[in-house]
Amino acid sequence: MRLRRTLGVAVTALALAGCSAAGQDAASSSTSSSPVATTSDTPAMTSVPPAPAAPADRPQGFRDYLASIDVTGSPVHLDQAPGLTVTVPVPEGWAQTNDPLFSTGVEFIQPVGQSGNTPSVTLMAVELTGPFDPKDAIRHANADALPPAATDVTESYDDYDGFPSAAAQGVTASTQHYNRIVLADVPSTGKRYLVQLTVTTPADQLIAANPPLKSVVTGFKVAVS
Repeated sequence: MRLRRTLGVAVTALALAGCSAAGQDAASSSTSSSPVATTSDTPAMTSVPPAPAAPADRPQGFRDYLASIDVTGSPVHLDQAPGLTVTVPVPEGWAQTNDPLFSTGVEFIQPVGQSGNTPSVTLMAVELTGPFDPKDAIRHANADALPPAATDVTESYDDYDGFPSAAAQGVTASTQHYNRIVLADVPSTGKRYLVQLTVTTPADQLIAANPPLKSVVTGFKVAVS
């Protein structure tokens, strides 16, 4: 899988693999530059009622669900998954880095010279091992995709680029969170990957009203060969 830089992260916990805060190392993926395309609307998502105070009947978390059906995962570098191509725009004035502490292949995108953790973008992939129905599994992906305190939650389970996918968006007191998970099967290798894009922004920099962030969300692409 190669990450193609088209123009401009902090921390995310993927369903099967944790990762550290972003560092300043240069990214190792092959990249190329081109202007950010003008985007229209962000992907349509459906409003979800606030979670109940007592989450006794909340859906099983995605990690726990996959473990319960004996599916395991191994993080992979973005340029070391043959047949899988992931594209994410890097806005002008932003930079791409990688995880400096662990060999997880996690990619981070954030404004150059930024001192805090937001706004930020995290992109990573996990190779999944074990048989399962991706259409069924993806229904569990949003259960723990956002912080428990998130409100104004919207979500979608529509296919993305032809693959089973789940997206969720919500806000906390100080931040907005957007998370998309895509389950992609690669015909040429017979492998299956979980690809995750996470965007975290200050609450006053909503994605829909921020062209750089909106370009990341709408420009994220997954393809296989």
